Amino acid sequence: GICFSLQELLGPTWKNFTAILFTHADKVKEAGLNGDEYLHIASDTLLNLLSSIQQRYIFVDNQANTLQEERKTILRKIMEFIRQNSYQVLLTSLAK
Repeated sequence: GICFSLQELLGPTWKNFTAILFTHADKVKEAGLNGDEYLHIASDTLLNLLSSIQQRYIFVDNQANTLQEERKTILRKIMEFIRQNSYQVLLTSLAK
């Protein structure tokens, strides 16, 4: 599955350093949903992946008039994820 492939690529601790960035949150809003509602109807594969990374995800609205503010929100959330990891980072070598 996808988790096994990521583990082969990034090593056994990849889940501790992974968050999912959902783009086009504006399309989710246009469908009359918020992020939580969208995830409620998401596939089991996606829900299992989110569960394996401790529900670290970010929804981003790609509309130009909000993109600058979205960048600030993304940065804040990434910094919070890093803080939760006790400021550890994933170091891996992709060269074999």
